[in-house]
Amino acid sequence: MARRIVEEELPLDEAKQEEKAPVVERAPKRATRSAKKEDAVPKRRWIQWLYWTIPVFALAGAFLVVAAFHRVESFLINDQRFHLHGNADYGKAPENLNLTGIKRAPQADIQRVFENDFGRSLYLLSVNDRREALLKVDWVKDATVSRRWPNQLVVRIIEREPVAVAQVNVRGASPVFQMIDMDGMLMPIPRGEKVDKYPVLTGFATNEAKPSRKMRVEHAMAMLSDLGPLRSMFAEIDVRDPGNLQATLQVDSNAVTLRMGNKNYRKRLQNFLNHQERIRQQRPEARTFDLRIDGRITAVEGETNGD
Repeated sequence: MARRIVEEELPLDEAKQEEKAPVVERAPKRATRSAKKEDAVPKRRWIQWLYWTIPVFALAGAFLVVAAFHRVESFLINDQRFHLHGNADYGKAPENLNLTGIKRAPQADIQRVFENDFGRSLYLLSVNDRREALLKVDWVKDATVSRRWPNQLVVRIIEREPVAVAQVNVRGASPVFQMIDMDGMLMPIPRGEKVDKYPVLTGFATNEAKPSRKMRVEHAMAMLSDLGPLRSMFAEIDVRDPGNLQATLQVDSNAVTLRMGNKNYRKRLQNFLNHQERIRQQRPEARTFDLRIDGRITAVEGETNGD
């Protein structure tokens, strides 16, 4: 009897659990879905509002920025406080133009670069264009142009440093003498320049490219540097052949040409000076000597060479 009672009670418990389960599990799911739908509606509206509002505000902001820029630009251009006053009279710097670093460069040519800027706003001046124009002026190696508000212009010039006087051969005309720097740039000799302290380099041509002149100058300066104190003995240096520099030496009252080659300049010149007296006795008419072989001096007389 006890066994039957247990078997009959088990199905009853299972039936009770089946009746209660659907009520507990399904009711919350329906409530959650409806809540999510209600929350999604205002979010969509907010996103749509932002989608249309942000471009409008961005466009309005850009318009205000452009309008403000044009207003400020018009103020800078038209207000007299920003204008460069004064004139570009040559020989006298305008009151708004501050020039520094000028020694040999022609001041009139520098002022001419800015002649169209006087009476106009400093805002309209192109710093890069003015600098490029300054670099074309004789003796100007580099330049800086800067504005100093409200109406001052500061120009700093860096000039080229001459190292020699160059004799430039002109076809069908007399040679032209100019100053030359280590870059091979030719400049006119300024008035009052003391040129006697510079060596004279010959053998340049008017149509010669700047890199070629630069190479010749470098060879000549290397020789003078190697000579040291003896460099003052040379009156001229012929640079037509950089591999065989020729120097003019004043011996007594005669000019003597020495073929120096491209190395050991001091040693070769000293050897010539040590034997100068004997050379004069043996070759009194010789005016050209070849020193390109170390320890040997060859006197050149027309087409005949002698030792």
